Amino acid sequence: MLDKKNFPVLRNNPRLIYLDSASTTLKPDLVIAAEVEFLTKNGANPHTDAFENALLASEMIESTRKTIANFIGVENVQEIVFTTGATMSINQIAHGLKHLIQPGDEILVTDLEHAANLLPWIVLAKETEAIIKTLSLDPQTMGIDLLNLKRSITHKTKIVTFAHATNTIGYLNDVGLISQEIKQINPNVIICVDAAQSIGHTEVKIDQWAIDFLVFSAHKIYGPFGIGVLWGKMEWLKQMPPLIYGGGMSSYIAEDYSEYQLTAVPHKFEAGTPNLSAIQGFQKAIQWVSEIGMNKIQTYEQELKAYAVDQINKLNLTEKITFYNLNNHAPILTFNVNGWNAQDVANYLDVKHNIAVRTGEHCARLTGKMFAKNSLRASFGIYTTKSDIDLLLNALTKEDEFLDVFFT
Repeated sequence: MLDKKNFPVLRNNPRLIYLDSASTTLKPDLVIAAEVEFLTKNGANPHTDAFENALLASEMIESTRKTIANFIGVENVQEIVFTTGATMSINQIAHGLKHLIQPGDEILVTDLEHAANLLPWIVLAKETEAIIKTLSLDPQTMGIDLLNLKRSITHKTKIVTFAHATNTIGYLNDVGLISQEIKQINPNVIICVDAAQSIGHTEVKIDQWAIDFLVFSAHKIYGPFGIGVLWGKMEWLKQMPPLIYGGGMSSYIAEDYSEYQLTAVPHKFEAGTPNLSAIQGFQKAIQWVSEIGMNKIQTYEQELKAYAVDQINKLNLTEKITFYNLNNHAPILTFNVNGWNAQDVANYLDVKHNIAVRTGEHCARLTGKMFAKNSLRASFGIYTTKSDIDLLLNALTKEDEFLDVFFT
Protein backbone atom coordinates (compact mmCIF):
# COMPACT_ATOMS: atom_id res chain seq x y z
CA MET A 1 0.00 0.00 0.00
CA LEU A 2 2.78 2.40 0.95
CA ASP A 3 6.37 2.37 -0.25
CA LYS A 4 8.61 0.68 2.29
CA LYS A 5 11.06 3.54 1.73
CA ASN A 6 8.75 5.77 3.79
CA PHE A 7 9.78 3.75 6.85
CA PRO A 8 13.39 4.21 8.01
CA VAL A 9 13.62 0.76 9.63
CA LEU A 10 12.77 -0.89 6.32
CA ARG A 11 14.88 1.54 4.33
CA ASN A 12 17.90 0.84 6.52
CA ASN A 13 17.24 -2.92 6.54
CA PRO A 14 16.14 -3.60 2.95
CA ARG A 15 16.19 -7.39 3.38
CA LEU A 16 13.95 -7.32 6.47
CA ILE A 17 10.47 -8.81 6.09
CA TYR A 18 8.70 -7.27 9.08
CA LEU A 19 5.64 -9.29 10.09
CA ASP A 20 5.24 -8.19 13.70
CA SER A 21 2.95 -5.18 13.38
CA ALA A 22 0.57 -6.52 16.03
CA SER A 23 3.41 -6.06 18.49
CA THR A 24 4.33 -2.60 17.24
CA THR A 25 3.96 -0.73 13.98
CA LEU A 26 6.98 0.81 12.30
CA LYS A 27 7.19 4.58 12.27
CA PRO A 28 7.14 6.59 9.02
CA ASP A 29 9.58 9.42 8.38
CA LEU A 30 7.06 12.15 9.07
CA VAL A 31 6.27 10.85 12.57
CA ILE A 32 9.95 10.68 13.46
CA ALA A 33 10.46 14.14 11.94
CA ALA A 34 7.65 15.52 14.12
CA GLU A 35 9.34 14.16 17.24
CA VAL A 36 12.71 15.55 16.21
CA GLU A 37 11.13 18.90 15.35
CA PHE A 38 9.87 19.34 18.89
CA LEU A 39 13.22 18.40 20.38
CA THR A 40 15.20 20.67 18.07
CA LYS A 41 12.87 23.64 17.60
CA ASN A 42 10.95 23.86 20.88
CA GLY A 43 12.39 21.76 23.71
CA ALA A 44 10.45 23.59 26.43
CA ASN A 45 8.43 22.31 29.37
CA PRO A 46 4.75 23.33 29.25
CA HIS A 47 2.42 24.48 32.04
CA THR A 48 3.57 28.10 32.00
CA ASP A 49 3.01 31.12 29.79
CA ALA A 50 6.23 32.77 30.95
CA PHE A 51 7.85 32.37 27.53
CA GLU A 52 6.77 31.54 24.01
CA ASN A 53 8.12 28.01 23.58
CA ALA A 54 6.53 26.84 26.82
CA LEU A 55 3.22 28.30 25.70
CA LEU A 56 3.58 26.62 22.32
CA ALA A 57 4.28 23.30 24.03
CA SER A 58 1.06 23.60 26.02
CA GLU A 59 -0.87 24.50 22.88
CA MET A 60 0.59 21.49 21.07
CA ILE A 61 -0.60 19.14 23.82
CA GLU A 62 -4.15 20.48 23.65
CA SER A 63 -4.13 20.47 19.87
CA THR A 64 -3.12 16.80 19.90
CA ARG A 65 -5.83 16.05 22.43
CA LYS A 66 -8.37 17.55 20.02
CA THR A 67 -6.96 15.62 17.05
CA ILE A 68 -7.33 12.33 18.94
CA ALA A 69 -10.83 13.18 20.16
CA ASN A 70 -11.98 13.86 16.61
CA PHE A 71 -10.32 10.67 15.36
CA ILE A 72 -12.15 8.35 17.78
CA GLY A 73 -15.48 10.17 17.89
CA VAL A 74 -15.27 11.96 21.23
CA GLU A 75 -17.15 15.24 21.62
CA ASN A 76 -15.68 16.36 24.95
CA VAL A 77 -11.95 16.86 24.35
CA GLN A 78 -11.29 16.94 28.10
CA GLU A 79 -12.18 13.24 28.27
CA ILE A 80 -8.90 12.41 26.49
CA VAL A 81 -6.18 11.61 29.04
CA PHE A 82 -2.56 11.07 28.03
CA THR A 83 -0.79 8.10 29.59
CA THR A 84 2.34 6.10 28.81
CA GLY A 85 0.25 3.58 26.89
CA ALA A 86 -2.68 1.18 27.03
CA THR A 87 -1.17 -0.72 29.96
CA MET A 88 -0.98 2.34 32.18
CA SER A 89 -4.44 3.42 31.02
CA ILE A 90 -6.05 0.17 32.16
CA ASN A 91 -4.16 0.26 35.45
CA GLN A 92 -5.45 3.80 36.01
CA ILE A 93 -9.02 2.71 35.31
CA ALA A 94 -8.85 -0.31 37.62
CA HIS A 95 -7.28 1.80 40.37
CA GLY A 96 -9.78 4.60 39.85
CA LEU A 97 -12.81 2.32 40.12
CA LYS A 98 -11.66 0.54 43.26
CA HIS A 99 -13.90 2.61 45.53
CA LEU A 100 -16.96 1.40 43.61
CA ILE A 101 -16.28 -2.32 43.96
CA GLN A 102 -17.81 -4.33 46.79
CA PRO A 103 -17.15 -7.93 47.91
CA GLY A 104 -19.02 -10.31 45.62
CA ASP A 105 -19.19 -7.89 42.69
CA GLU A 106 -18.35 -9.53 39.38
CA ILE A 107 -15.75 -8.47 36.81
CA LEU A 108 -16.15 -10.18 33.43
CA VAL A 109 -13.16 -10.85 31.14
CA THR A 110 -12.32 -13.25 28.30
CA ASP A 111 -9.59 -15.88 28.04
CA LEU A 112 -8.04 -14.04 25.09
CA GLU A 113 -7.29 -10.82 26.94
CA HIS A 114 -3.76 -9.43 26.85
CA ALA A 115 -2.10 -9.44 30.27
CA ALA A 116 -2.50 -5.66 30.34
CA ASN A 117 -6.27 -6.11 30.32
CA LEU A 118 -6.28 -8.97 32.79
CA LEU A 119 -3.76 -8.50 35.59
CA PRO A 120 -5.04 -5.06 36.73
CA TRP A 121 -8.52 -6.56 37.15
CA ILE A 122 -7.19 -9.61 38.99
CA VAL A 123 -5.40 -7.29 41.41
CA LEU A 124 -8.55 -5.19 41.80
CA ALA A 125 -10.60 -8.31 42.52
CA LYS A 126 -8.15 -9.51 45.14
CA GLU A 127 -8.07 -6.11 46.84
CA THR A 128 -11.87 -5.78 46.94
CA GLU A 129 -12.95 -9.43 47.24
CA ALA A 130 -14.68 -9.17 43.88
CA ILE A 131 -15.04 -12.19 41.60
CA ILE A 132 -13.43 -12.59 38.17
CA LYS A 133 -15.67 -14.43 35.71
CA THR A 134 -14.91 -15.51 32.17
CA LEU A 135 -17.09 -14.80 29.15
CA SER A 136 -17.39 -17.76 26.80
CA LEU A 137 -16.11 -17.36 23.26
CA ASP A 138 -17.69 -18.54 20.04
CA PRO A 139 -15.68 -21.67 19.11
CA GLN A 140 -15.77 -20.75 15.42
CA THR A 141 -14.80 -17.08 15.53
CA MET A 142 -13.18 -16.87 18.99
CA GLY A 143 -15.18 -13.68 19.50
CA ILE A 144 -17.50 -12.99 22.42
CA ASP A 145 -20.51 -15.33 22.36
CA LEU A 146 -23.56 -13.05 22.54
CA LEU A 147 -25.90 -15.72 23.87
CA ASN A 148 -23.55 -16.55 26.71
CA LEU A 149 -22.96 -12.85 27.29
CA LYS A 150 -26.67 -12.32 27.96
CA ARG A 151 -26.65 -15.16 30.47
CA SER A 152 -23.52 -13.87 32.19
CA ILE A 153 -24.72 -10.33 32.95
CA THR A 154 -26.47 -10.17 36.34
CA HIS A 155 -27.22 -7.62 39.02
CA LYS A 156 -23.80 -8.48 40.47
CA THR A 157 -21.92 -7.58 37.29
CA LYS A 158 -19.92 -4.41 37.87
CA ILE A 159 -17.36 -4.33 35.06
CA VAL A 160 -17.05 -5.98 31.64
CA THR A 161 -13.69 -5.55 29.94
CA PHE A 162 -12.64 -6.94 26.58
CA ALA A 163 -10.49 -6.28 23.53
CA HIS A 164 -11.99 -4.72 20.43
CA ALA A 165 -9.59 -6.97 18.50
CA THR A 166 -7.57 -9.70 20.18
CA ASN A 167 -3.81 -9.71 19.73
CA THR A 168 -3.64 -13.47 19.19
CA ILE A 169 -6.11 -14.07 16.38
CA GLY A 170 -7.37 -10.56 15.66
CA TYR A 171 -11.10 -11.27 15.71
CA LEU A 172 -12.97 -7.96 15.74
CA ASN A 173 -15.65 -7.93 18.42
CA ASP A 174 -18.77 -5.94 17.58
CA VAL A 175 -18.40 -3.35 20.33
CA GLY A 176 -21.61 -1.56 19.40
CA LEU A 177 -23.76 -4.68 19.63
CA ILE A 178 -21.99 -6.10 22.68
CA SER A 179 -22.20 -2.85 24.64
CA GLN A 180 -25.85 -2.40 23.70
CA GLU A 181 -26.71 -5.91 24.90
CA ILE A 182 -24.90 -5.37 28.19
CA LYS A 183 -26.54 -2.02 28.92
CA GLN A 184 -30.01 -3.36 28.10
CA ILE A 185 -29.63 -6.09 30.71
CA ASN A 186 -27.85 -3.98 33.33
CA PRO A 187 -27.35 -0.29 32.48
CA ASN A 188 -25.08 0.16 35.51
CA VAL A 189 -22.34 -2.11 34.16
CA ILE A 190 -19.08 -0.30 33.43
CA ILE A 191 -17.69 -1.32 30.03
CA CYS A 192 -13.98 -1.01 29.28
CA VAL A 193 -12.62 -1.64 25.77
CA ASP A 194 -8.98 -2.34 24.94
CA ALA A 195 -8.50 -0.91 21.44
CA ALA A 196 -4.72 -1.38 21.28
CA GLN A 197 -4.95 -3.99 18.52
CA SER A 198 -7.75 -2.37 16.54
CA ILE A 199 -6.81 1.31 16.54
CA GLY A 200 -4.43 1.03 13.58
CA HIS A 201 -6.62 -1.25 11.48
CA THR A 202 -10.28 -0.24 11.74
CA GLU A 203 -12.46 2.69 12.73
CA VAL A 204 -13.04 3.36 16.42
CA LYS A 205 -16.19 5.42 16.92
CA ILE A 206 -16.94 5.95 20.59
CA ASP A 207 -19.97 8.10 19.80
CA GLN A 208 -21.64 5.00 18.34
CA TRP A 209 -20.86 2.68 21.25
CA ALA A 210 -22.43 2.40 24.72
CA ILE A 211 -19.10 2.09 26.52
CA ASP A 212 -17.51 3.85 29.48
CA PHE A 213 -13.76 3.56 28.86
CA LEU A 214 -11.43 2.92 25.93
CA VAL A 215 -7.64 2.70 25.79
CA PHE A 216 -4.90 2.41 23.18
CA SER A 217 -1.22 3.10 22.54
CA ALA A 218 0.31 5.36 19.89
CA HIS A 219 2.89 2.79 18.81
CA LYS A 220 0.08 0.54 17.55
CA ILE A 221 -0.96 3.18 15.01
CA TYR A 222 2.42 4.16 13.54
CA GLY A 223 3.11 6.59 16.36
CA PRO A 224 5.86 6.87 18.99
CA PHE A 225 6.57 4.62 21.92
CA GLY A 226 5.75 5.75 25.45
CA ILE A 227 2.49 7.59 24.85
CA GLY A 228 -1.11 6.42 24.89
CA VAL A 229 -4.69 7.39 25.57
CA LEU A 230 -7.29 6.77 28.22
CA TRP A 231 -10.75 7.88 27.22
CA GLY A 232 -13.46 7.79 29.83
CA LYS A 233 -16.86 9.32 30.37
CA MET A 234 -16.50 12.50 32.35
CA GLU A 235 -18.85 11.23 35.06
CA TRP A 236 -16.32 8.50 35.86
CA LEU A 237 -13.17 10.54 35.38
CA LYS A 238 -14.35 13.19 37.83
CA GLN A 239 -14.71 10.69 40.66
CA MET A 240 -11.62 8.59 39.93
CA PRO A 241 -8.46 9.18 42.00
CA PRO A 242 -5.20 9.40 40.04
CA LEU A 243 -2.76 6.52 39.96
CA ILE A 244 0.25 8.87 40.01
CA TYR A 245 0.70 12.15 41.88
CA GLY A 246 3.10 15.00 41.16
CA GLY A 247 3.60 18.35 39.49
CA GLY A 248 0.96 19.95 37.32
CA MET A 249 -2.05 18.16 38.80
CA SER A 250 -2.78 20.03 42.01
CA SER A 251 -4.53 23.38 42.38
CA TYR A 252 -4.02 23.76 46.13
CA ILE A 253 -1.81 22.36 48.90
CA ALA A 254 -2.37 23.54 52.48
CA GLU A 255 0.58 25.18 54.22
CA ASP A 256 0.54 22.49 56.89
CA TYR A 257 0.23 19.80 54.18
CA SER A 258 -3.00 18.55 55.74
CA GLU A 259 -5.05 18.76 52.55
CA TYR A 260 -4.87 19.34 48.84
CA GLN A 261 -7.04 19.84 45.78
CA LEU A 262 -6.52 18.37 42.35
CA THR A 263 -6.86 20.16 39.05
CA ALA A 264 -9.73 19.32 36.72
CA VAL A 265 -9.89 16.39 34.31
CA PRO A 266 -7.80 15.52 32.32
CA HIS A 267 -4.84 17.24 33.97
CA LYS A 268 -5.33 15.57 37.34
CA PHE A 269 -4.27 12.31 35.66
CA GLU A 270 -1.21 13.79 33.92
CA ALA A 271 1.27 14.42 36.72
CA GLY A 272 4.83 15.34 35.83
CA THR A 273 6.50 16.42 32.61
CA PRO A 274 4.64 15.05 29.58
CA ASN A 275 6.37 13.04 26.86
CA LEU A 276 6.24 16.08 24.63
CA SER A 277 8.09 14.90 21.54
CA ALA A 278 6.03 11.70 21.56
CA ILE A 279 2.79 13.68 21.84
CA GLN A 280 3.75 15.73 18.80
CA GLY A 281 4.66 12.56 16.91
CA PHE A 282 1.38 11.02 18.02
CA GLN A 283 -0.58 13.87 16.51
CA LYS A 284 1.28 13.53 13.23
CA ALA A 285 0.59 9.78 13.15
CA ILE A 286 -3.15 10.31 13.66
CA GLN A 287 -3.25 13.03 11.01
CA TRP A 288 -1.31 10.84 8.58
CA VAL A 289 -3.57 7.81 9.09
CA SER A 290 -6.63 10.06 8.72
CA GLU A 291 -5.31 11.38 5.42
CA ILE A 292 -4.77 7.86 4.09
CA GLY A 293 -8.21 6.82 5.34
CA MET A 294 -8.93 4.04 7.81
CA ASN A 295 -11.38 2.37 5.43
CA LYS A 296 -8.66 2.24 2.80
CA ILE A 297 -6.20 0.74 5.29
CA GLN A 298 -8.72 -1.87 6.44
CA THR A 299 -9.61 -2.84 2.87
CA TYR A 300 -5.95 -3.24 1.93
CA GLU A 301 -5.16 -5.39 4.95
CA GLN A 302 -8.22 -7.56 4.35
CA GLU A 303 -7.00 -8.08 0.79
CA LEU A 304 -3.63 -9.18 2.17
CA LYS A 305 -5.33 -11.67 4.49
CA ALA A 306 -7.48 -13.03 1.67
CA TYR A 307 -4.39 -13.40 -0.50
CA ALA A 308 -2.56 -15.21 2.30
CA VAL A 309 -5.45 -17.64 2.78
CA ASP A 310 -5.62 -18.27 -0.96
CA GLN A 311 -1.88 -19.01 -1.14
CA ILE A 312 -2.04 -21.25 1.93
CA ASN A 313 -4.70 -23.33 0.20
CA LYS A 314 -2.80 -23.42 -3.10
CA LEU A 315 0.33 -24.65 -1.31
CA ASN A 316 -1.67 -27.16 0.74
CA LEU A 317 -0.02 -25.78 3.86
CA THR A 318 -2.90 -26.77 6.12
CA GLU A 319 -1.70 -30.37 5.81
CA LYS A 320 1.37 -29.65 7.92
CA ILE A 321 0.57 -26.32 9.56
CA THR A 322 -2.25 -25.63 12.00
CA PHE A 323 -3.66 -22.16 11.37
CA TYR A 324 -5.97 -20.76 14.03
CA ASN A 325 -7.63 -17.81 12.32
CA LEU A 326 -8.05 -18.26 8.59
CA ASN A 327 -11.79 -17.63 8.94
CA ASN A 328 -11.56 -13.93 9.83
CA HIS A 329 -10.38 -10.80 8.03
CA ALA A 330 -7.84 -9.74 10.65
CA PRO A 331 -4.35 -8.92 9.33
CA ILE A 332 -2.89 -11.69 11.49
CA LEU A 333 -1.86 -15.29 10.86
CA THR A 334 -1.47 -17.35 14.02
CA PHE A 335 -0.18 -20.87 13.53
CA ASN A 336 1.99 -23.81 14.52
CA VAL A 337 4.04 -26.02 12.24
CA ASN A 338 2.99 -29.51 13.26
CA GLY A 339 5.75 -31.34 15.09
CA TRP A 340 7.99 -28.32 15.42
CA ASN A 341 8.76 -25.98 18.29
CA ALA A 342 7.47 -22.49 17.52
CA GLN A 343 10.68 -20.80 18.62
CA ASP A 344 12.78 -23.06 16.38
CA VAL A 345 10.63 -22.15 13.39
CA ALA A 346 10.89 -18.44 14.22
CA ASN A 347 14.67 -18.69 14.50
CA TYR A 348 14.79 -20.37 11.11
CA LEU A 349 12.62 -17.66 9.53
CA ASP A 350 14.80 -14.95 11.03
CA VAL A 351 18.26 -16.34 10.32
CA LYS A 352 17.57 -17.93 6.95
CA HIS A 353 15.03 -15.52 5.47
CA ASN A 354 15.16 -12.28 7.52
CA ILE A 355 11.48 -12.70 8.35
CA ALA A 356 10.41 -11.26 11.70
CA VAL A 357 7.45 -12.96 13.39
CA ARG A 358 6.36 -13.19 17.01
CA THR A 359 6.36 -16.42 19.04
CA GLY A 360 5.19 -17.54 22.46
CA GLU A 361 2.01 -16.78 24.38
CA HIS A 362 1.73 -13.23 23.02
CA CYS A 363 1.13 -11.90 26.56
CA ALA A 364 -2.17 -13.80 26.56
CA ARG A 365 -1.32 -16.87 28.59
CA LEU A 366 -4.82 -18.27 28.75
CA THR A 367 -4.96 -18.78 24.99
CA GLY A 368 -3.38 -22.16 25.73
CA LYS A 369 -6.87 -23.28 26.73
CA MET A 370 -7.90 -22.99 23.09
CA PHE A 371 -4.80 -23.73 21.04
CA ALA A 372 -1.10 -24.44 21.43
CA LYS A 373 0.56 -22.77 24.39
CA ASN A 374 3.30 -21.38 22.16
CA SER A 375 2.47 -20.30 18.63
CA LEU A 376 3.80 -18.17 15.80
CA ARG A 377 2.11 -14.95 14.78
CA ALA A 378 2.67 -13.07 11.54
CA SER A 379 0.91 -9.72 11.47
CA PHE A 380 0.58 -7.12 8.73
CA GLY A 381 0.73 -3.34 8.42
CA ILE A 382 0.30 -0.82 5.63
CA TYR A 383 3.88 -1.51 4.49
CA THR A 384 3.27 -5.26 4.13
CA THR A 385 3.15 -6.58 0.56
CA LYS A 386 1.96 -9.75 -1.13
CA SER A 387 5.62 -10.47 -1.81
CA ASP A 388 6.25 -10.49 1.96
CA ILE A 389 3.49 -13.06 2.38
CA ASP A 390 4.88 -15.18 -0.47
CA LEU A 391 8.32 -15.19 1.15
CA LEU A 392 6.85 -16.29 4.49
CA LEU A 393 4.71 -19.07 3.08
CA ASN A 394 7.42 -20.35 0.74
CA ALA A 395 9.87 -20.43 3.64
CA LEU A 396 7.40 -22.51 5.63
CA THR A 397 7.35 -25.14 2.88
CA LYS A 398 11.07 -25.84 3.35
CA GLU A 399 10.73 -28.01 6.41
CA ASP A 400 14.02 -29.78 5.67
CA GLU A 401 15.86 -26.48 6.33
CA PHE A 402 14.31 -25.69 9.71
CA LEU A 403 17.23 -27.04 11.72
CA ASP A 404 20.00 -25.76 9.44
CA VAL A 405 20.28 -22.63 11.56
CA PHE A 406 21.53 -24.71 14.49
CA PHE A 407 24.27 -26.49 12.52
CA THR A 408 25.80 -23.76 10.37
